[in-house]
Amino acid sequence: MQVARLTHEDLSEVAELEALCFAAPWSLQQIRSGFDSESSCIFGVRKSGVLVGYISLVVLPPEMEILNIAVHPDHRRRGLGKALVGAALEHARAENVENCLLDVDEANTAALGLYEFFDFCRTGRRRAYYRFPSGARDAILMRCSP
Repeated sequence: MQVARLTHEDLSEVAELEALCFAAPWSLQQIRSGFDSESSCIFGVRKSGVLVGYISLVVLPPEMEILNIAVHPDHRRRGLGKALVGAALEHARAENVENCLLDVDEANTAALGLYEFFDFCRTGRRRAYYRFPSGARDAILMRCSP
């Protein structure tokens, strides 16, 4: 499985995957900013030519923040998330990043397990950060050194 940096040409595929994976997906403009900003980048993985996962980052050495990660529901639990986070951390090392940061929904046990696999530690909590029709949930703040 090969993870590669995505470009503006991949914008519509990223938006489609985003809409499929999230109840409150990022707007096209939010996704586009990941391609437009010099400090942002988006990596993706394809199966049979179709984008099935991506991760978006902001790199401002000495820190990097993982903004979003999505894997197509039909391709989950197959190592794509690990490949994407691994590629992000490899990119962080190449950019001399000392701290990688992210936040994750407290109820997203799969994501929490993925990040803990890469030695992300819980460093804090944002109360009621995620808002859903069923109510609000906290964000768990996490950090690791690549």
